[in-house]
Amino acid sequence: MWLIRVLFLMSLTLTVLADSSYELRLSRQLAEEQASADAYWLKSGSAQFLALYRQQQGSQVRGAVILLHGMGAHPDWPDVIQPLRESLPELGWATLSLQMPVLSPAEPVADYGRSVDEAARRIESGFQQLKDWNYSNIVIIGYSFGAALAASALSSKDLEDVRAFVAISIQAQPFLNPRLKLLKTLEELDLPVLDIYGSRDMLEVRNAVHDRRLASRKGNNSAYQQMTIEGADHYYTGVDEVLIKRIQGWLQKQEMGPKPVQVPEKENL
Repeated sequence: MWLIRVLFLMSLTLTVLADSSYELRLSRQLAEEQASADAYWLKSGSAQFLALYRQQQGSQVRGAVILLHGMGAHPDWPDVIQPLRESLPELGWATLSLQMPVLSPAEPVADYGRSVDEAARRIESGFQQLKDWNYSNIVIIGYSFGAALAASALSSKDLEDVRAFVAISIQAQPFLNPRLKLLKTLEELDLPVLDIYGSRDMLEVRNAVHDRRLASRKGNNSAYQQMTIEGADHYYTGVDEVLIKRIQGWLQKQEMGPKPVQVPEKENL
């Protein structure tokens, strides 16, 4: 029996190493395509992961936003993430878009359920990096599965200083192994939450709207708000500007932090 357990643990270790190698290749390729000032390599334990930073423009500094992409994507994903990453700095919000764990195509998609802890470590690393740059008004915006990972991470005391959370088309796919307890997690959140989705969103997202609202009420979160974008599908095709305006309006209600210090020159790792 012990041999079976050892072999099983070895297989998990090899899988993680293989996935890390696959993700690293994709991240290095993406980093090469970005402006050199945008790409940073942050640390999660002994490993590195890619983060794309955009400093706010103009004299008015509203704060910083951590962006989290969906399943199997990257921090400059064209749906939702890239428009936010490029537009929010023009509105006074710096953006730090993080690479979430990516499995290789050879791995079962259900194994994304095992990425929750690693995702939390990366979110905490990104949050700490922004604090080191003297941002205090920090918001997390997650899209699809990335929103579910954010919700899970926000239950950590390491992220209790996050000012607000925007969940765009949040979903924790039922095929995940282990499954995410999304409703339980939403019940535990006690910060301002914007739950935004499209009227033509995926059925899983729309069917859970009532349950998500009830979970928030059960947790006595009076700062939870739901918002629908009419005509929007899960990818917000053709309505990027509407999505950004809705989020901007909601974020303006959050307190502004002090102007951050100049971002230090990064190390090329």
